Amino acid sequence: MLPDMKKIILFLAISIPAYAFAQNEFRITGKIKNIQAPAKIFLDYRRDGERSHWDSVVVKNGKFEFKGSIADTVSAMLMVDYQGRGLDDIWGKANVDEKSVYLAKGNIILTGNDSLKHAKVSGNKLNTDLYNYGLAIANFHSLEDWIDRSNKFVLTHPDAYVSFDEGFPQAGRLDFDPDKMEAIFESFPEKYRNSKNGVSYKAQIEAHKTTANGALAPEFAMPDTNGMMRSISSYRGKYLLINFWASWCGPCRAENPDILKIFNKYKAKNFTILGVSLDYTGGKGDWLNAIHADGLTWGQVADFNGWKNGAATLYDVKEIPQDFLIGPDGKIVAKNLFGDDLDKKLGELLDK
Repeated sequence: MLPDMKKIILFLAISIPAYAFAQNEFRITGKIKNIQAPAKIFLDYRRDGERSHWDSVVVKNGKFEFKGSIADTVSAMLMVDYQGRGLDDIWGKANVDEKSVYLAKGNIILTGNDSLKHAKVSGNKLNTDLYNYGLAIANFHSLEDWIDRSNKFVLTHPDAYVSFDEGFPQAGRLDFDPDKMEAIFESFPEKYRNSKNGVSYKAQIEAHKTTANGALAPEFAMPDTNGMMRSISSYRGKYLLINFWASWCGPCRAENPDILKIFNKYKAKNFTILGVSLDYTGGKGDWLNAIHADGLTWGQVADFNGWKNGAATLYDVKEIPQDFLIGPDGKIVAKNLFGDDLDKKLGELLDK
């Protein structure tokens, strides 16, 4: 359902939807004309604290059925193994025929002709809304177009769980304005706002307020490549780009040549960079090798806690590459500017 875009993937990998309801029995029934034996359908969902729970059934005359119980309404994924060879034959592969549903009390009905992917989902409001959300964002032309369509659905369907579960987390992907996001958040029903995810979303909004443009950049200190501590305040008086990245992050490494060009262009004009690595324990060698291979000559720091990096937590970094431009007064000037956009902004500030 969601686009395969380099910075969204990381964000989706750490966002796990859950909303508390009573223990309930669910039943999924499907009738897809063109899915025939020896095909199998696999169902993947979280159940009562398990990391992942799998069920499978054999398709008979285009029909299949799952039954189970869940304590919470959860997202689930249905996948077709057309050859009936087993999960390993489709797991992680491209172009898998799959469908997202919400598991909740009652019946979930899938009907269609050519594939599971294009099947209509009905049976309860949760899944009707999910199906309509999918239609609303289908055939998008760009990341901006996709987010715009998602936002329109959220604003016109504030009572839909999918708006809160999938639409709202994406509403700020391009430019997270905490005041705007807070207004959208407050438009949702109280039961959503008070849910586990609701508490998490509210915390993210508050965190973004501390890193909004014009706010004083949160202070942190971390060891550099030589083990010496570097702090944000030590750069006061210069324009500083805090660049969150990691040696294992392909998009970050792809961005490094552009950052290097910008650094060389403006380093003599009261500008510098501090790289903050989200490498993990045991990754120091990879980190140092990446710095050398990419020719990064500016300051680099790391605490080797991965996504729990102290600075990343402080700045609520949920995806990389991500950056924050800090002014000489220590206040945040801009964030998430890359390539030509960063070059243009620095030109406005420094070419005077």
